[in-house]
Amino acid sequence: MSKRTGVAAGGSATCGPWLLVAALILVGLNLRGPIVGIPPVISEISADLTLSPAAAGLLTSVPLLCFATLSPVAGALARKVGLDRVILLSLVVIGLGIVLRPWGGAGVMLLGTAAIGCAITVGNVVVPVIVRRDAGQRTKQVMALSTTSYTMGATLAAAVTAPLAVLVGWRMAIAGWVVILVLAVLVWVLRMRQVSTGPDAPGSAAAVSERSGEEAHSRRRTVWKEPAAWALAVFFGLQSALFYTATTWLPALLVDEAGLSVAGGGTAMSVFQVVGIAGPLSVPLLLRWLGSARSLAVLAGAGCTMMFVGLLLVPGVWPVWIVVGGFFQGLNLGLALTLVAIRAVDVDYGRGLSAMAQGVGYAIAAIGPVLIGAVREASPDWSVALSILAAVAVVYGLIGLWAGSDQLIGQRSV
Repeated sequence: MSKRTGVAAGGSATCGPWLLVAALILVGLNLRGPIVGIPPVISEISADLTLSPAAAGLLTSVPLLCFATLSPVAGALARKVGLDRVILLSLVVIGLGIVLRPWGGAGVMLLGTAAIGCAITVGNVVVPVIVRRDAGQRTKQVMALSTTSYTMGATLAAAVTAPLAVLVGWRMAIAGWVVILVLAVLVWVLRMRQVSTGPDAPGSAAAVSERSGEEAHSRRRTVWKEPAAWALAVFFGLQSALFYTATTWLPALLVDEAGLSVAGGGTAMSVFQVVGIAGPLSVPLLLRWLGSARSLAVLAGAGCTMMFVGLLLVPGVWPVWIVVGGFFQGLNLGLALTLVAIRAVDVDYGRGLSAMAQGVGYAIAAIGPVLIGAVREASPDWSVALSILAAVAVVYGLIGLWAGSDQLIGQRSV
């Protein structure tokens, strides 16, 4: 990306880049882990709380609905409360949800999960904006590390929760995530305190930059009327839809088409998640090597298409397609969040862009698993579903030609 203006140093200049990175990584671990830790013990939870299959499904679908519906609210809340303080608030709410939800009945479990989903929505929206504000010329690299922590949190939760539940029960297993949450709070508070004037304090560089953005905001076209913002939102939505659909149905698909056992399907999904850790870390390198986000978006679309076409035509070599798909699903998330972070004209506009892109994006994503499930139920095998997913991956790559433009969003006046 060549057409980049300078950004406010915010707190990073005072507290150092490593504390910023450490804080963002710890926050990122908590933006997926408390959700992904539920499916491995969903049977035990359902049995103890007498949940129906539909009610049990809400434990994983409610957070996604929160992402879709509350992202615009998260952007407005961040503008009112301040970026750093709203992250701290969201961490506290996530912590309360983690600690309280296992120890009541079904209602408490669902309410706690909803609270966690609402708080994670705030983190989803605000983290790219903080990276844009504080990382300066290292925005792409810091965003890659931050996004990788999302995948690491999901992988850790998926791998550890079930074995831990065998030893201490499912309640302690899912409540134990609060240890990582507390560490995130401590490091985030340390980062805020070491920024002597505070990134949102009157007179700070970040505050001056954000006030300038707010003054200019009234002269700009609203983000909801920006065609480029819609392209980025659709791009974000399609990558999320491909990921959540694959996460939902890949084990069953491998059981039906590749002859794996149920345990084998679960192992394949673990590999899919682990390989994904390398994806976000590769984004800055590939952007530099390919020269543009447009080229990388096309490559990402091609990689996803390869996975679904491969599973359709040659399911017997599924390990290859799992590795390819796992890498590209991580890369897709990293690229989408990087574009959200760097394409806004300034930090203030970035809040609105992040909220809009993720709100629309997760609404699109919520359709994917349901649609593919309905298609599979109406079909004799997975061929139609895989063909649809391959087509969506092609469209994703094509939309990336627009979403990956170098032009900043929000420059034009009303």
